Amino acid sequence: MTKKDPPEQLDASALTFPEEGVVEQHVHLGGAVPIHRLFEAAVDRGIRLPVTSYEEFSHLLHRRRDNSGSLEKYLEIYEVAERIQSGPRALRESVLIALNGAARTQGSTMVSLEGEALVPTRAQLPIKALELRLNPMKRNSGGIWDLDRVMLAACSAVSEVKTAYKGRMKAGLIVCLGRDLPMDQNRVLAEKTALWSKQGLPVIGLDLAGAESANTLEDPKNLEEMAEAFAMAGPKVGRTVHCGETRSISLETFKKTLTALKADRVGHPLVVARSYWEDGDPSGLEFLCEHNIVAELCVVSNLLTSAVPDIATYGRLLKLFDEFNVRYTFSTDAPALQKTTLASELQLLLDNGAATPEQLEKSFATAADSSFIPEPRKGSRGKSRWAGSVKAH
Repeated sequence: MTKKDPPEQLDASALTFPEEGVVEQHVHLGGAVPIHRLFEAAVDRGIRLPVTSYEEFSHLLHRRRDNSGSLEKYLEIYEVAERIQSGPRALRESVLIALNGAARTQGSTMVSLEGEALVPTRAQLPIKALELRLNPMKRNSGGIWDLDRVMLAACSAVSEVKTAYKGRMKAGLIVCLGRDLPMDQNRVLAEKTALWSKQGLPVIGLDLAGAESANTLEDPKNLEEMAEAFAMAGPKVGRTVHCGETRSISLETFKKTLTALKADRVGHPLVVARSYWEDGDPSGLEFLCEHNIVAELCVVSNLLTSAVPDIATYGRLLKLFDEFNVRYTFSTDAPALQKTTLASELQLLLDNGAATPEQLEKSFATAADSSFIPEPRKGSRGKSRWAGSVKAH
């Protein structure tokens, strides 16, 4: 049996990276801590697990084709990770691990089962900034932990990394509201987001996440309630929404949701491509272009949930977005649970002819331009493009 050579890294001669590095916008904390670190934390804190061995635990949490296939199945094990990450101490450690991991494995196109880079050569895809998203309400053990203390712990980890890397690694936290949460809990999160950002904590954005089937927002009342919650978060934070990944969300609901929530960016907006390919309806694509809403794309997770059936279709998707001038970025979504890196996911696109170097370079510029992390020279976020707009419901 011959030993296989490791896959080549992203060819620096084929791509032009921004001198200061790239921005990754869409990473969930629940999927950003290596599986072995989650297991160690659970053992250390005496947390009861649904399995009895590390091998079973690793097999359970590793997101693969055979245990995903839909968004609902893909998300099934996140409750385990969130439980382990609950409480100030655990959350602070998780944020530190996630941010250090992004900095440490950034240039490798291959990682070990433990999430470590297997090609420890010079970084070919330097990450300069990471936007890390989480739902604090799912990290306070049902109210055992004070929500402010939990978030303060997460923010302290961001500040520590900023200091440790002497400003070379920037980060910010995006608060996720939950489609699966009662609205009173989402309102509390939105109010806290406004407070935390006003206090100067590194809380940079608001998101809506979770299984779309749990609350499609097709009901005008539900949409109005969510829009009110987003408004509570205030003007200091950017707005992104998971919307249109599955067939639970119609194209009209997609457009109404992004309008009502005044989204700057949208995660996994595959409904706009499906509507064009299957029904010949370009209105979703035109909507994103008209409102300059950036599409957050996550290659491997989109394939695992079957939101995109195969890598060839991903190539068609990127060509379609280019045709309609829809801006897009690439992120890993859950690098530790998928055992990927941003470099490896972009390499997958290049190796299969699904993306060109020019498309990737354009995505780097889009990510930097649409990041919610404030640059010192820019100060606070500018006025929203949705100012004065009318809710679509």
